[in-house]
Amino acid sequence: MHAKVNDGKYSLWTFQRLSLCIILVELCRTHEDISTQDKDVELGGNVTLSCTPTKHYDTVQVTWQEKTDQGIENMAVYNKTGGNVLPPYKHRIRFVAPGLNDTAITFWNVSIQDNGCYYCIFNTYPLGPISGNPCLSVYDHLQTFLHYQIFDGHLNASCIATGFPRPNISWVASGAEKNEKEVTNPNGTVSVISSILVNVSSLKQQPICRVTHRREETDLKIPEAERGYLDPVVLTVLVLIIVVILVIIAVCCWRRHRKKRSGF
Repeated sequence: MHAKVNDGKYSLWTFQRLSLCIILVELCRTHEDISTQDKDVELGGNVTLSCTPTKHYDTVQVTWQEKTDQGIENMAVYNKTGGNVLPPYKHRIRFVAPGLNDTAITFWNVSIQDNGCYYCIFNTYPLGPISGNPCLSVYDHLQTFLHYQIFDGHLNASCIATGFPRPNISWVASGAEKNEKEVTNPNGTVSVISSILVNVSSLKQQPICRVTHRREETDLKIPEAERGYLDPVVLTVLVLIIVVILVIIAVCCWRRHRKKRSGF
């Protein structure tokens, strides 16, 4: 009896794992059956997302959906009777490839809220729904500003970077006290404000505000003439020049003194 109970549990466990594997394989297959392409678009621009089945299906209806924080929302539907864009998307998108075997929608005057991933669902018969998952990455060009002043032996600098996605700011400045805050602008872009306060005498290299945005780095440097300190290399060169000048002056004085003594 004990052995039969164990066999029953083993069979149930095997059935559950087998069912899970079948579901996962089926999900992967449905996404592979739809050809999609992710797109990047500048804020305020226009962009088209498309979905094309890699095989021929008997499609009854095509539905576009958006994945939001609140869940999945229907955007547009196309079937044999025609297409319909649902509110609040009516003034944001339109069908540009109305059809049951190939679908595409265009976003007009893209905003930050359009950033994200979407679903194109082909309701087929008798297989059921087959979906694709194209994503839209909205960006805004980086804008930077650097302000600084040196007062009472201290450097106070503020670096401002505005863009989307959110820019990141780091400093190349030894011994600096750092403070950072961010502001979301009305159009959805983000402004990051980073400030430092540092004793000029503790600086070992030129202070740099380094901004990272969309995998690219931008360096904002405090001009050489107004840094309030000398780079170690520059300082070494100046010392050598001064030493050479002193040696030349000493040699000239020694020769003049020797000539005077020879004249007597």
